[in-house]
Amino acid sequence: LGLLGLQVPVSHGGVGLNNTQYARMVEIVGGQDLGVGISLGAHQSIGFKGIIISGNEEQKAKYLPQVASGKRLAAFCLTEPSSGSDAAALRPTAKKDGDDYVLNGSKAFISGGGDT
Repeated sequence: LGLLGLQVPVSHGGVGLNNTQYARMVEIVGGQDLGVGISLGAHQSIGFKGIIISGNEEQKAKYLPQVASGKRLAAFCLTEPSSGSDAAALRPTAKKDGDDYVLNGSKAFISGGGDT
């Protein structure tokens, strides 16, 4: 059915729904099983939406087909023990180490974290 890629563009293996169409689909699914509706929302609305909005073409080509097919699931990590969900008070750092980055910080209540 393509439920995991409702908003992924067709060019990247998704269904290509706009925001209104997507919201209606999640409403219908959530009306039958709220847990499935929430899972779809966590995966798409906050999980990979940033890639759709701000990702470059290389990132879109790499990640969107995988999340649309269900090969990979997306997660969202905002909440921290000391700042809650206040995005302006986040404390993690990312320091460049050669070609990589070293991430330091802690998160709590990661949407989709148990499945990704």
